[in-house]
Amino acid sequence: MATRRDGTGASGRGRRRLAGLLLLCALAPAAQAAQTVQALRYGTSLYHFYQQDYFGALTELMAAQTLDALGPHSAGAELLRGGMALSWGMDREARAVFTQQLSRPGADVDADRAWFYLGKMAWQRGDSALALETLARMAPDYQGEVADEALYLRASARLQQGDTAAASADRERLPRDSYWRRHLDYNLGAADAARGDWTAALPHFDSIAAAPARHAEGLALRDKSLTAAGYAALAAGQYQRADAAFSRVRLDGPFAARAMLGYGWSAAESGDYLRALTPWQALSQRALFDDSARESLLAVPYALDRLGRPGAALQHYQAADQRYASELQHLERAAQAFRSAPLEPLLGIASAGDSDWFISADILPDTEYAALLQHLVSRADFQVALRELRDLHALSTHLARARERLTVMLEVDRQQQQAWATLVEQDGRAQLAARQQALGRQTRALRAKLQRAIAQGDGRLLADTAQSARWQRLQRAQQAVARLAPGDAQAAHYQRRLRLLRGQLIWEDSEQYAARAWRARRALRELEALTAQSDAALARLDAAIASRARSSFAARIHALAARTQVQSRQVQATLAAARVQLRQVAVAELERQGELLRRARGQGQLAIAHLHDRAQGDTPRD
Repeated sequence: MATRRDGTGASGRGRRRLAGLLLLCALAPAAQAAQTVQALRYGTSLYHFYQQDYFGALTELMAAQTLDALGPHSAGAELLRGGMALSWGMDREARAVFTQQLSRPGADVDADRAWFYLGKMAWQRGDSALALETLARMAPDYQGEVADEALYLRASARLQQGDTAAASADRERLPRDSYWRRHLDYNLGAADAARGDWTAALPHFDSIAAAPARHAEGLALRDKSLTAAGYAALAAGQYQRADAAFSRVRLDGPFAARAMLGYGWSAAESGDYLRALTPWQALSQRALFDDSARESLLAVPYALDRLGRPGAALQHYQAADQRYASELQHLERAAQAFRSAPLEPLLGIASAGDSDWFISADILPDTEYAALLQHLVSRADFQVALRELRDLHALSTHLARARERLTVMLEVDRQQQQAWATLVEQDGRAQLAARQQALGRQTRALRAKLQRAIAQGDGRLLADTAQSARWQRLQRAQQAVARLAPGDAQAAHYQRRLRLLRGQLIWEDSEQYAARAWRARRALRELEALTAQSDAALARLDAAIASRARSSFAARIHALAARTQVQSRQVQATLAAARVQLRQVAVAELERQGELLRRARGQGQLAIAHLHDRAQGDTPRD
């Protein structure tokens, strides 16, 4: 029996849970310090993260980091990036991020819990030395909620390194009612069993079976320990003790098949073959890729033969041979399908969502290979290969969407360039320049007029339209009187009237000079301000036209498109390699199952030949 490790490997579900726990312990202090998100992009990343859209969250977060748009959330954002890297299976990247953040002076994180989860991550990857090194960075007097599990992980890592004494010492430090002490007891018992020391292994297994189990994991551990205790007792020749252990295993638990097989062998070793038949016959009806079911097909006729019924035994051996042959053909068809058929329809990948990190049997297609697929998915190596294939498909989809968005952006930029070109081609700039020049002329004329009026003290130069009209009428009247005959009494009368009118106009201009000069200066200031604004606006327009002569975005868009194209080719190449890897893993397991079936079939055929040899000199009884 192999030493147990916590978990079933770095499955997607376990990794996602571990990432969440790391983030909770790392971000909790920051959440208490700032109850509100102060950067929009960080809030957007959190939204995607809690929606389990890790790709969208990571994209938004890294874009914000590039733009330096995270404000006070920079440290928390880096921890968030590490957690999402872990969710995407980037264990080393995640560890590097968390280790760097934890090593910062004054890091605002729950360091002990974070170091614990990093150590657990190393343990799940099978690196016991790194797990011990990381767990040693926790405070020696740490008494938090993960203290027992941390001690269990240290003991298990030491046990894996062969230091049984240190592991046993760690066991004594665990509370007697600790769930993790029971796990460690199982590991210690498994280590003793692996050395063939069955007597030493049994007390460890028995202590777990005697402890109360209040939840599903505890019940499963008890069933596993009872099954291991049964086989240890069976190997030690303690058949009654083995019977007692096997009979306590739940029939609806995951270890029922192994317990039923062991119970049958315990009964058989005790000479009670009739009692052995009951569990073996039940097992023989199950699928043959179950080791217990495959073995039971030969165990049933073996028991019948020992009960003195060689005829019935022969029939069961022959039926088993037919089942083995049929299952071998089925395995060969399945292996051929995994060698050459398209994998995605075979595995139902096309219909699965991007966030299906944990691959379970309920999402597999219902085909003739459904039972075999369910068996393959239960294996860690196939689970990892399948998850990588699905992740690569998700990346391929994201890159395809990115290429579509870049195409749209390029078209938008082209249309904007066309709009600017139209503005220039239609002489819009020249029209604006002409208006600006007219405004300049008007300003200069008013300035010159004001300067002459001030220099000459002539209020007529600043007269308004009505006053100017009166002066013009006066001038026309004077010209008309001048054409009258000299000495004409009427002419003299008109001249006196016109002199009075001219004096009145001069007096009015003199009286209004100050007010008119003030209004002229104000108008000049307004015109000068408008002229300056017009000059600046025209300069900005010239700069905009110059900058738009060539698109500032087209080069970046083309560069991103080229980069995305390269990445797409890389993903496609990796997809091809992942398909090959998955095919190899599946075919290897199917071939292994086929080899086991051929061995079992060979044993059955030898038993059939033996029965035939016996039948030649003895009349079989039925």
